[in-house]
Amino acid sequence: MKGIDFKKQLAVNTANTLKNNKLISSENVKNNLVILPELKSFIPALNDDEYKSLEESIIANGCRTPILVWDTTKGIVYGNVENPNEPLFVLFDGHHRYEICKRNNVDFQIDLMSFQSIEEVKNFMIDFQIGRRNMTSEQISYFRGLKYQRMKTGQGGVRMGKGVDESGIENTAQKLAEEFNVSPATIKRDAVFAEGLDKMSPTLKAQVLNGKTKVDKKAIQKLAKSSPESPITSIEELYLLTDGIPEQKKNIQNDLAKKVRDSIKTADDFELTIKIEGSFLVKNGLEIVWKQLRGLSADVVIDKNYADTISIYQATVLGIIGEV
Repeated sequence: MKGIDFKKQLAVNTANTLKNNKLISSENVKNNLVILPELKSFIPALNDDEYKSLEESIIANGCRTPILVWDTTKGIVYGNVENPNEPLFVLFDGHHRYEICKRNNVDFQIDLMSFQSIEEVKNFMIDFQIGRRNMTSEQISYFRGLKYQRMKTGQGGVRMGKGVDESGIENTAQKLAEEFNVSPATIKRDAVFAEGLDKMSPTLKAQVLNGKTKVDKKAIQKLAKSSPESPITSIEELYLLTDGIPEQKKNIQNDLAKKVRDSIKTADDFELTIKIEGSFLVKNGLEIVWKQLRGLSADVVIDKNYADTISIYQATVLGIIGEV
C-alpha cells in the first residue's frame, strides 16, 4: 500500500486557505464548525473505555492531534440553498476530541482540507483510518471492505469504463489486493464482513472492531446475507440469527438458560407466576377443589377455557408448591 503524507497535505491546505482568505481565521473556523451526522457516524465510534482514556489524556496533556475540517461552501453540502457560496467548515475527523475539548475548555488545532463532494470526504476518511497505526485486524478488514464497496458502486472515485469484472468497473478487488498486499479473495471477503458489521448496532459494531468482543467472521459474513428487522445488538442474537457454529450456538443457549436459572433463584416470589389452565383442572377433576382452595364463588364456571394466574408466593401459601 502506497503511503499518503497526510500531515504535509493537511498543513499545505490549511496554510493556503488561511492565507488566501483574510476573512478566515483559525479561531473563526473553530467557533463555527458544522457537524454533519452523516460524517460523524461514518467511522465507528469509540467505546466507553476508549473515550474515557482519550478524555483523561487530553485533560492531562492537551489535544495534540489536530481536528480535520472540510473547507467548503453551503451549496456543495446542502445543494440549492440561499447564499450557496457562503463558506462552511465541516468537522470530519476528531468528533470525540472536539467534544472533549469543548466540554473541558481545552484548546485545539485545526487542519483544513478541500474536497469536491461529501463522497470524496468519506473516501479520504477511509484512507486516513487505514493509514493509522495500531489498528486491529477487524478494523483493517472492515475499512478494506468498505473501500471495495464504495469503489464498486462508483462512490470510491473513478469508473474506468469496461474492465475485467462483471460490473464494468476496473477490477476493483485486484486493484485493492495489490494496494494492500493481499489476495483479491480477501478483499471480497472483507466487503462481506463490512456489510455484516453494518447490520449491527453502533455499540456492538465498535466492540467487534476494537477487538474486545471476539466474533467468528463467518457468522458476520452470514449476517450480511440476512435481513434482520433491526440492528443486531448482541453476540447471542447474532449467532441465533445466523445459526452460528453449532457448538458456539449450543454454548450460548446454555449460557442464556443459566442466566435465567440464576435470576429465578434470586427473584422475588411476587415476580414469578404460575398459570393454571382450566383444561388441567377439568382433566384431573379439580374444579370444585380449585374453587374451594381459591375461595371462588359457586357461580364461577371452570371449564377448558378457564385460566387462573397466581404468584409463586400465593402458590407457596396455598401449599401447592413447597418453599423455594
